[in-house]
Amino acid sequence: MKKIIPLLFFLTSCFFSSLVMASPAINIGSMYDMLMPGENTLTKRIYNSGSSTAFVRVDILEITLGVKKNTETPIVQVKDNKVNKETLIVTPQRLIIPPSGFQYVRLIFPGKRDKERYYRVRFTPVLPKSNDGFNLTDKELKDYKSTQEIKAGVNVMTGYGSALFVLPENPRFDTQVIKDKQLITVKNNGNATVLLDKIRICLQEKEQKKCEEERRTFILPGKSYQLDKKTAEGEINYTLIEGKST
Repeated sequence: MKKIIPLLFFLTSCFFSSLVMASPAINIGSMYDMLMPGENTLTKRIYNSGSSTAFVRVDILEITLGVKKNTETPIVQVKDNKVNKETLIVTPQRLIIPPSGFQYVRLIFPGKRDKERYYRVRFTPVLPKSNDGFNLTDKELKDYKSTQEIKAGVNVMTGYGSALFVLPENPRFDTQVIKDKQLITVKNNGNATVLLDKIRICLQEKEQKKCEEERRTFILPGKSYQLDKKTAEGEINYTLIEGKST
């Protein structure tokens, strides 16, 4: 009996592992993108590293910044058979990506660029249904739903959301860096988001320098960000990016 239980556990683990492996697994690349002045189109490559076809729905939400809380409003791209040219447009809105394959999506902003705007673009793997935009025939739907992972009812499909910063047509960059013995405060006095990239804080411990992993942060207009050296002897390295200038 003692030998049977581990064997059953091993077989069960293998069974569920194979089902998980049979699910689609998408990769959207960068989680943050910036649409620079003079640009109205950005292309993203969506990759499926799973072993089954990924049916991906793409949704857009406009982010409105609040004093205490930000709000996200779903965007309707087509209304009354007309494309809304005052907001972000994504094409295509439905992706069918084969295993180990990829597909491109285009993010287009044809509207006014009088101020900076913010959007979240969600890529969500879904189970296809009739009349959901994927244009599958009844036979194709039946074949997909009859696959091993669908019949077993085990589906691990993870979606992702990327943030898009649409910079104004005439950005004004005015970044102020204030330093003291331990803190560095970076304040954005301009009208467009700036990026602090490759931030790395290092501390000298005895004869060895220990550094944290590199990270990045975006500083929105009117906002500031503090970097703490931990000690007066600490060291901070970073790259300040304003639009296309570094």
